[in-house]
Amino acid sequence: MVTFEIRWGSKRFSIDLTDDEYNTMTVSDLKLKCQELTEIEPQFMKLLARGAVLKNETELIKNYKIVSGSKVMLMGSKKHISPLKEPAPKEDAPVGTRLLWIKNLRESVLKPDIFRYEKQAKEHLSQPHEPKQTKELINYGNYLHEQLMHMLAQLDTMPNVNEDERLERRNNVKETEALLDSVESVKIKLQELLN
Repeated sequence: MVTFEIRWGSKRFSIDLTDDEYNTMTVSDLKLKCQELTEIEPQFMKLLARGAVLKNETELIKNYKIVSGSKVMLMGSKKHISPLKEPAPKEDAPVGTRLLWIKNLRESVLKPDIFRYEKQAKEHLSQPHEPKQTKELINYGNYLHEQLMHMLAQLDTMPNVNEDERLERRNNVKETEALLDSVESVKIKLQELLN
């Protein structure tokens, strides 16, 4: 029997698995189990364990070193409105379409995720904490940083077609950079705990 804990904000859920279940459970399977407990759709959740984001859906959880007594952090919200139900526009799509898709992704997925990250970090900073949890939060901040940098790179490669699109692109860059600053500010405070 393998028992570990899922932490979602201030809530704690115990996961009990038989040895057979444990040996065959993938990250995707764990997300489905978390969905039963939280009602968060798997595509809107991120799991962190032992300082790593569990990105590979087909990877066995045991390969992420989740064992009895492990604590897995869940980040996600039931209130996501997904722009991802439609795939990202192609490179040759009109610039206005690409700008709108990036804005929707930032506003409905990344921004709420960053607000939750800031809230979890604030809670973490206000109470006794383990260095391991601090490192997990820093690593999640690194993941958010990567997502925002990718978004900036997409914006940087878009041609300016007309004045309206140029202004929209500039606003997108400004909003994305503001979120990047927020993430970096949280990471600095967390890093100070480890020094």
